[in-house]
Amino acid sequence: MANYRDSQKISFSKTEENRFRQLFNDWAKSIKGYNRNRLGEQLKIVEVWDTPIYRGLLKTQYDSRTLENTYERIGGRKFPPKTISSESQINRWSFNIYPNSFANNDKSFPVPGSQYITACHTCSATGKVTCNKCGGKGTIERAVKYTKTCETCGGGGKLYDGTYTTQELEYYNSPEGVKTRYVTKTHTRHKTCYRCNGSGKVEDIKYVTETCPTCSGSGRVTCPTCIGDRELVRFWKLNCSHYYKTHVDYCFPSQIPSDEVPKIIKLFDNSTPWRVVEKLNIDKENFDKNDLASRPIVGSMLSRLPNRIDHPSNTVVCFNLLEACECEAKTVVYEVDRKRYTCLLLGSDWKLITVTSPVSDHMDDLKDKVNRYCSMRRFGKAWSVLQKVNKFPQAGSKEARMQTQLEERMALMSRLGGNLAIVLCVIFLSPLLFALYEAEFYAVWTSWMIEKFDTTTIGLMLVSIIYVMYFGMKSCKNNLPKFAYQVASPLSRFVRGFLVGMSNFIYFAAIAIILTFVGITPLICKLLYLAFTIVMMIVLLIAGLVQRVF
Repeated sequence: MANYRDSQKISFSKTEENRFRQLFNDWAKSIKGYNRNRLGEQLKIVEVWDTPIYRGLLKTQYDSRTLENTYERIGGRKFPPKTISSESQINRWSFNIYPNSFANNDKSFPVPGSQYITACHTCSATGKVTCNKCGGKGTIERAVKYTKTCETCGGGGKLYDGTYTTQELEYYNSPEGVKTRYVTKTHTRHKTCYRCNGSGKVEDIKYVTETCPTCSGSGRVTCPTCIGDRELVRFWKLNCSHYYKTHVDYCFPSQIPSDEVPKIIKLFDNSTPWRVVEKLNIDKENFDKNDLASRPIVGSMLSRLPNRIDHPSNTVVCFNLLEACECEAKTVVYEVDRKRYTCLLLGSDWKLITVTSPVSDHMDDLKDKVNRYCSMRRFGKAWSVLQKVNKFPQAGSKEARMQTQLEERMALMSRLGGNLAIVLCVIFLSPLLFALYEAEFYAVWTSWMIEKFDTTTIGLMLVSIIYVMYFGMKSCKNNLPKFAYQVASPLSRFVRGFLVGMSNFIYFAAIAIILTFVGITPLICKLLYLAFTIVMMIVLLIAGLVQRVF
């Protein structure tokens, strides 16, 4: 039986202590947002323990075998007489294909004595089946395009479109000599044929009967199952699947808090220096010959591993490998600001794992501040602290999501300032906009449109104001810059939002003036007038119908 070591208190040499402090300094420097870069020199080493970590690993190899009744092409082969007629005659475990080592693979092979030749079930031993393309007729119909005379216009390209009359001057002889008179003449009107578009010709489709290219007119093709052999070989196929599963458990020293164990296990990877202390080969499911609980130190861990392997039907356990591995580790208890923390040093290279650390306490303090500020509805302060929390690598998605929610809440004050700025600018600058339009500050063709559409200056100004307010406020809602709300003070957010609103007003007001100058605004006014007229007519019509009914 192997020797298992328990925890033992040790002391660092001066060289080891310096190495440990430097390791801690490097770790503290790697954490963004943590300002104690010389933490290794500031901490006080309280205790050092030699605390090996043990890992129990149970690896189980499975062999799953299933039978399948199948067939394949005969291919001119010969087979001995059939000796197996049913599945019950086959002992799937009599075939010596058990794995010798842990493996993941799939194999399949026919069961000897189960092969027999039978007629192909697809073609009924004829070697041919009905052609799918022609349905057995041997011919197919193919669509062909051709040009013919248009039946609508008779090939002339014109259609009768009624008659019309004209008054024409006519000369005639009379006893008094040659005189003139107006005579009414009737003419026929024609229009272009809608079907042939004046060409007199149209395209049509006719179907031509052709020999089927798949079966060459015979209506039959080679059977896809037997490929014309007319016979198949049927047999039982044994499908064998080899795979293994692994169960792992750990034994940590008492110096490590139990609630921190899952976090440490997640940090183990392929570079963790495990050394096999004891290896036991267990044949099949014979766990009774191995007294797992008798192992010192690791007995409870090994007994927690499965001692009974559950598996589905037609599956057996070939062998098991039970390993007890040791990882060299030192547990260091240190003190910072009169608080005690624990860390692990794995292997001879001293891979540092902080079990508990002042960084975690610092993060917990910051999170408490965030919750306290949120309860006081001081969202700006909470956002400022949360920014510090999210700089730490230990911060999770919950903190990032909370920061986004706070920024959305803080943006409300900035949008309020932006919308107020747009409203005030509209109130105070509308007279200037009216005076500009009244002075006919637009292109020549725009003046013509305004006279043609009978558009007033008030209408132009109202359409421009509606455009500026709608798009200015929409921009404050959807495209608010970060500098407008990522400040802690509500007043600062309001002022910055006010400045953004003024800039939005100037931008969209300039666009509105340009739209008026080039004539788009008068066109919009006319369209709005027509739309309003149509809606009112529909309303009056519905009101009249309702009045008649009731």
